[in-house]
Amino acid sequence: MSLRRSTKYYGPIVELSRLQSELNRLFAAFVDAKKGVGSTASAWDPSVDLVDDGEKIRVLVELPGVEAEDVRVSIRGKVLTIRGSKKGRIRVREGIRFFCMERYFGAFAKSIPLPRPVNTHQARTHLKNGLLEVILPRVPDQREKEYEIAVQGTEEE
Repeated sequence: MSLRRSTKYYGPIVELSRLQSELNRLFAAFVDAKKGVGSTASAWDPSVDLVDDGEKIRVLVELPGVEAEDVRVSIRGKVLTIRGSKKGRIRVREGIRFFCMERYFGAFAKSIPLPRPVNTHQARTHLKNGLLEVILPRVPDQREKEYEIAVQGTEEE
């Protein structure tokens, strides 16, 4: 029996999203290598789920090891941005040698385009067990509604 990831239930959009995340990681690693040691560029690109249930948009972001006071969430236009930093647990000092270091530390930022208009004044966030949940109530999209505009004529003199 072959073990193969099935896209039957998730569709191509999920696979494209995963590919985009992987490309973001590779690009960030490339930029980090170009800048050299001490760079502020991060190769960490937190994983995101974006769910629209018709009443609200839920954004779930994996932030393991990140404290609530180290996260900022903002919305500008139709883009949700999550910024923060992940602090290391081991102080680097002389005599300390890392034989393996696979976890990322430092600053991160993630911008997520929102598929629908939301009520930013009623947005809520919650960070628990390394999972940030952002709840954004939807508002009716007025762009599709047709409005009649009265035509004014010019008076002749």
